[in-house]
Amino acid sequence: MIAILWMLGCGGEPAKRAAPPALPAAASKAFTGERPPDVVLVSIDTLRPDHLGTYGYSRDTSPFVDGLAAKGVRFAHARSASPWTLPAHTTMLTGLLPTTHMVVEDDLRVPDATPVLPELLDRRGVHTGAAVSTLFVSAMYRFDRGFDHFNDFGIHDKKTNLQGVVDMQGVVDDLEAFVKSVPDGEPLFLFLHSYDVHYAYDPPAPYDAMFDRAPVAGDATYKNYFVYKKKPLPKPQMEHQIAQYDEAIRYVDDQLARLDRVLRDAGREVRWVITADHGEEFGERGSWGHAHTLYAEQLRVPLVVSGPGIPAGVVVEEPVGTHDLAPTLAAWTGVALPGADGIDLTPFLSGEVPVPARPFVAETSRHGTMRLGLWEGGKRLEWDLASGTREVFSDADPAEKAATGEDPAVLQARVIELLGTPFEATEAGAVAVRKGKLLVGGRAEGRAAVTTGMRFQTFPFDTPVRFSGADGKPGRAMALAGGAAPSGPLRVEGAVRPTDVDLDADTKAALETIGYIHGDDEDE
Repeated sequence: MIAILWMLGCGGEPAKRAAPPALPAAASKAFTGERPPDVVLVSIDTLRPDHLGTYGYSRDTSPFVDGLAAKGVRFAHARSASPWTLPAHTTMLTGLLPTTHMVVEDDLRVPDATPVLPELLDRRGVHTGAAVSTLFVSAMYRFDRGFDHFNDFGIHDKKTNLQGVVDMQGVVDDLEAFVKSVPDGEPLFLFLHSYDVHYAYDPPAPYDAMFDRAPVAGDATYKNYFVYKKKPLPKPQMEHQIAQYDEAIRYVDDQLARLDRVLRDAGREVRWVITADHGEEFGERGSWGHAHTLYAEQLRVPLVVSGPGIPAGVVVEEPVGTHDLAPTLAAWTGVALPGADGIDLTPFLSGEVPVPARPFVAETSRHGTMRLGLWEGGKRLEWDLASGTREVFSDADPAEKAATGEDPAVLQARVIELLGTPFEATEAGAVAVRKGKLLVGGRAEGRAAVTTGMRFQTFPFDTPVRFSGADGKPGRAMALAGGAAPSGPLRVEGAVRPTDVDLDADTKAALETIGYIHGDDEDE
């Protein structure tokens, strides 16, 4: 992610920022029907739930969020479908899983025809405002759709990102001005994205010494996540990095408390929805960061809902997903989200009615990896398709510290079933993928013979498939994601077609240098 770049070169206190310019008063909007609640959706990038007080953490990282949880609903088991920012936030605002929206790489975004939550709210007459702090939630990927006010601080490439610090103070300052511009009594929806808890965990003073010593030159001895695999940090240094992570959480929490005061001063009592796109590994699997596995430390996220009309002191134990957020917030406004994979969680906020049991599929192909995950019925599958490793975990071990040793075959077949079979061979021959797998007949293969009518899936979803006819002549390569539906020997159905996004060469080089994309992530 581009917003990482300024973090690597910054130290000490952030530069003084000018007050945000006053926004013109927002035009009144016609809203028919019952007025919906004012809602603030907060995504704290890279936030693990087990580092919040309300989830049992020992450090005082989150007094404001803890207070919201005490007065509202805390979901004990919330899951993301992806361990990195772009697909995770696409899911958050569409209600679609990555297996549906197909935005699985940084050269893709959902087409404008795909419904997104802010557009539905905007059409309903809600004033919509957003401030975000990283490339992968920016206007470049059309996250500005449906917002009356959207500020990504110009983070569209390396050059503009390096022009300044985008921290939670700036995000709150920007939306404070927007809140003051909205006419009294008219409904409001805010979306905030914070990048402060993301690597390199560099909170401003005095937060940078709240839980540990202040940073010193040489603390950032790592170049990127991959360096850790070759040269792990000594335990005291890792503990310092974790302390900085916790300090960044407290900094964001205090900024949210400030926004709460702004909203109250404006006469608004809002429904807060606090969550994250994914978590972070701190060496649990011999690495650091995120996007490369689907274990609990990367896919378990916090979810707290609090405010007017929300029951107090409730803990929902059943699993839910971030794909449930958009349908839930849409329902609060009296609109439906067409085709969503998620469900409206409102009926289950009291804790008296259990959330329906559902499977939760996850995937990643970042950093040269190739993994599928499944949670269902208290069991969790981690399937590394590159190595063939399969592990099964139980809810009795929520941190997934030790595999149960159970046979993974049933869960493996189940995840393939849930991914569907959009490809169909219209004639006999053979299909192959170079950097990926064919999911066919309950197995993962690099090449497979196909008969007329045979169906299969590919992983990653944007992997080109090459068909060879029975006569042995090679056919053309075709891909499910990022192009028109192929015709001829292979037919594809039932898939969203993501739109291409171009990253400039400097941006790609910068992201690869710091480890956020890997050479294997690039298309050939």
